[in-house]
Amino acid sequence: MENRKRPGSASSFAPSPSASESARADSAKRSRSNGSSHYSPNPPSSERSMKIDAQSPKAFRDGAPPVTPENKRAGSVVSSTGGAPNPGHLYCSDMMKTMNEFREANILCDVTMCVGGKTFSAHRTVLAAASPYFKALFASTLTNSSDSDCKPVVLTDIDSDCMGNLLNYIYTGDIELTQENIKDVISAANYMLITSLKERCTKFLRKILTPKNCLCIENTASQYNCDLLKSTATNFIRENFTTIAETNEFLEMDAERLSDLVSSDDTKIDREEQIYEAIMRWVKREPDSRREHFKELVSYVRFPLISPYYLMDHVEQDEIVRSTPECIALLLEAKNYHMLPDRRWQLKSTRTTPRTSMGIVNGIIAVGGIQGPCSSVVASTSCYLLCRNQWFVLSKMQTPRCRHGLAVTGEFVYAAGGQYREGAAQSSLANVERYDPKTNTWSSVSQMLTRRSLLNLAALEGFLYAVGGCDENNMRLSSVERYNPTTDSWKFIPNMSTSRSSPSVATDKYIYVIGGVSYVGMSLNCAERYDPRFNTWQRIASMNCCRASACCAVVNGKIYVIGGWDGTTHLNSGECYDPELDKWSFISPALSARWDAGVAVDSEKLYLVGGCDRNAVCTLETECYNTENDTWCKVASLPVATHGLKCCTIQLPSKFV
Repeated sequence: MENRKRPGSASSFAPSPSASESARADSAKRSRSNGSSHYSPNPPSSERSMKIDAQSPKAFRDGAPPVTPENKRAGSVVSSTGGAPNPGHLYCSDMMKTMNEFREANILCDVTMCVGGKTFSAHRTVLAAASPYFKALFASTLTNSSDSDCKPVVLTDIDSDCMGNLLNYIYTGDIELTQENIKDVISAANYMLITSLKERCTKFLRKILTPKNCLCIENTASQYNCDLLKSTATNFIRENFTTIAETNEFLEMDAERLSDLVSSDDTKIDREEQIYEAIMRWVKREPDSRREHFKELVSYVRFPLISPYYLMDHVEQDEIVRSTPECIALLLEAKNYHMLPDRRWQLKSTRTTPRTSMGIVNGIIAVGGIQGPCSSVVASTSCYLLCRNQWFVLSKMQTPRCRHGLAVTGEFVYAAGGQYREGAAQSSLANVERYDPKTNTWSSVSQMLTRRSLLNLAALEGFLYAVGGCDENNMRLSSVERYNPTTDSWKFIPNMSTSRSSPSVATDKYIYVIGGVSYVGMSLNCAERYDPRFNTWQRIASMNCCRASACCAVVNGKIYVIGGWDGTTHLNSGECYDPELDKWSFISPALSARWDAGVAVDSEKLYLVGGCDRNAVCTLETECYNTENDTWCKVASLPVATHGLKCCTIQLPSKFV
C-alpha cells in the first residue's frame, strides 16, 4: 500500500506556476474568441474545491476559536506593511492606495469582471503585475486586439465576496482571512498563481490547526502543493494521534493514510493498544467495505508490546480478529514473546521494538552490589543507556543486597536472595523484589523457600529458577527452586548433580549451570543442564578452564562465559559453548581480568559491568564484546566502582533517565 499514490497527494494537484502560465494563456486565448469571456479561477473536478469535511468550511471552525472583531484585528487581517516605514515604501503604498481609490470609483479602469452576479472594475496592468494568470490572460489580447477587449471577463466558480477580497489584496496588500473564507481564498490564490497570498493562507492555516480540522488541512496542503503546511499538519497529526483517533474526521480517513500513520515509528502513543483500538474503530465504522484493509492495517500493530491480559481479554475476543488467519498468527507470535522471554532474541523484529515516539529506550540496569572503601552493600539501581553511552540513577531496591540473582520475565525484573553484609553467611537473604520499568518502582513478592547468597537466577518459559548458592550456614547448595509469577509461589525441583555457589547460568530451551565453587571450595569447570519437559538434569561438556563468579550470557543460541576465578588467578579469558556440538572454544580475551561482575546482552553484544580486576580491586569500567567480529572495546564507566552486582537488559520510559 505504501507504494500507491493516494488521491489528493501533492503530485496530483495544481502544477507549478511556470508550468501553469503558458497552459492558462492558451485557455484564455480560446475563451476570448467568444462573445463574453468566461474564466474559471478554480480547476475542474477534484481541483474545483478544497473538499474539506464534505465540502463544508465547518471543518475549519470546529475546535478553533470563534471569529470576533477583536481577533480579526489581532490576527485574521494580514497586512503587507511592517517595521519602520521608509520613503520608498510610503510612496509605493500611497500610489497603490490611490489606484485602489480609482478602482473603487471606476476611474481609468480598462477591464470589467463578472463574478457571481456582481461586476468588478479594475486595471489590467495592476492585475497582470500581481498575478501571472492575469498577465497571461491580458497579454494574449495585445496581439489579438478587437472589440472583445471591451467585453466583460466572466469568472465562474468563484464567490463574489472572495473576488472582492482578492482585488483588495492585489491593490493594497491587505486581506481578511477567516475560517469561513480561507478555502475559497487559497483555491483562488493557487489557480491565479498569487504566491504571496497563498503563503499567507498557509500561515493562517498553520495557526488554526486543531485535532478536529488537521486532517482536512493536511489534505488541503497536499492539494495545493503547500509543503510547509503539509509538514506541519502531518507532524501535528502524529503528535496528537490518540486525540484525533477519537474524532469523527478520523473515521473518514482513507485506508492508505491510516496505513501511513499506524506503520510509522513517529506516531505518538502511550501504549501500543492505542494503535489497535484506532484501527478497530475505523474498520467497524464501515465493516463491509473496510474489512478488506484489516489484514494490512493489523500487520502494523506491535502485538508483542501489548499486555498479555489485554490480548486475551480484548483482542482474542473480537470476531474480526478471530476470522482473520493472519491476525491469529500475529497473536501467536505475541504469546510466544510473552511466554518465552529467554528466546526473545529469536523473535526480534519491528513488532518487538517500541515506536521511537513512545519514549521507550533500551538500557542495561546494574542492581545492588558492594561499593566504597568500607565495602558497603547497596540497594542502588543504575541504568546504562545504549543510545547515549551514559549511566543514570533509577529507584533503589527496598533491601540492600550483593551477590544475588537477577532475571527478567514478563514485564518485570526480579532480584532474589544475596547478602546484606559482605562475606557474612548469616546475612543470606530469602526475600525477592520485583522492579516495574513502567513506574520505576520496586515491590516485594513471595520469598524463596531457602536463604541463598552467591546464587544465580534464570528465567525460562515464564518461570524463575533460583540455582545453587550458599545458605545461612555457608553450606553450598545443589537445590533449585522455581517461582511461578502467576501464583506468586516457589517450589523445589530436582537437585543438580553438583553442589555449587557462584555458578554461571544461561537459558535457551534448557537451564545451563556452568562452573562455580564446589562444596569443598574448589573452582569448577563442569556443567549440566535442566530440561523442563522431563524435569531432569544432564551433564554436558566441561569448560576448558575452571571458573567461578564468571560472566555468562546467551547470544544467538551460543553460551559465552567470560572471566571469573580459577582458584589461583583472576581471568580475562572467555569461552563459547555450542549446544549443537556440545563443545567449548576460546574467544578473544577481555581487555582486563574481572570477576564478580555483572553482564547483560543487547543484540549481538555482551556488556561486562564493574567487578574486581586481577588485583582484586573493585572497578567501575564497562567493556563491550561484539560476538560478530570477536572484538572488545570500552564504553561508559559505572558512576561508582561496584562488584557483586547483577545486570540485565530492559526497556523503560525515557522520562526516568
